Amino acid sequence: MLKQSSCGHDPAGIINTASGECTVLCPACPHPGINLPDGWENAPPDKKWLYADFVTIDANFRLKRKHVSSDAMDPSLSDGWGYFIQNGQYRSFLNECQHDVQEKSTCSSHNTINMADSKSNQGLATMGVRSIVCTCHNFKYPNGVVDLEKGERYANMDYAFFSAMQHSSCKVLNVSYDIACQWSKNLWSRMLAFPPTMQLRYTTMHIHFFVPKFHLPAHVAKCHTLYSFNFLPGVGRTDGEAPERDDYFGDWNWKKLTGLGE
Repeated sequence: MLKQSSCGHDPAGIINTASGECTVLCPACPHPGINLPDGWENAPPDKKWLYADFVTIDANFRLKRKHVSSDAMDPSLSDGWGYFIQNGQYRSFLNECQHDVQEKSTCSSHNTINMADSKSNQGLATMGVRSIVCTCHNFKYPNGVVDLEKGERYANMDYAFFSAMQHSSCKVLNVSYDIACQWSKNLWSRMLAFPPTMQLRYTTMHIHFFVPKFHLPAHVAKCHTLYSFNFLPGVGRTDGEAPERDDYFGDWNWKKLTGLGE
C-alpha cells in the first residue's frame, strides 16, 4: 500500500505519511490543481454545478469484526493512512458523546434511527462500517470509513462525513443519504462539537441533501420533493445508491480507476 501510493520511500520514513494519503482517488471527481481549470472557484452561478462534489453516505453491516484481546496485541498497520479514520481520535470523540440521546425520526419509522442504540453487538468489536463514497463512480473517500459499535448513530455518521470532507475543496456539495431528511436537520449545530480543522465553512458553500431514489418512496410525501434528485438542476440522473453495491475498498477503487479508460 505504501509503495503504490509513493510513500514507501519517503526520506522522512513512513511515519511522515499523511492521513488518507494511501488511497486511490476517483479521477472523475473534481480535484483542484489536478483536473480543474484555473479560476474554477469563480465560476458564474449557472456553471458552478460543473465543479460539484457528489457524496453518498451509508452503512454496511456485513463488515463485522470480532473482539480482539487488545489493540496493542492486534494493532492497525496503517492507522488513518487509508480509507479508515485514525482510530484513537475517533474513539475519544465517541466517548465524549456516548450519552447523547439519539433524535427520533419525524419522517417514516426509520429503524436506522430509532433502533440505533438497540442492536446487539455481543462478541463483536464492530457491528459494521459507515462509509463515504463519491456518488457517481463509487470510489471510497480517504478517511471516510468508520466502525459502528452498534447501529447507525449520528455521532458515527457525523465523524465519517466531516473527516472525509477534509479531502474536498469544492464549494458545491451534493450529499445523498437514506435518512438525509433527519440527519441533516441539526448537522451544523452538532458540527460545533468537532475540532475547527474538521468543520465545514458551510455558509460559504452550496450544500444540498438528497435521499437516494430507491429509498425515497419509503419516506413521507414532503420528502418526495424536498429531497429528490429529480427536482434540482445540475445533478443529472444521479440515483445516489452507490454504497449499496460493494464491501471492499482499495482493490475496487483501483479496478474502477483502470477500467475508466477502457
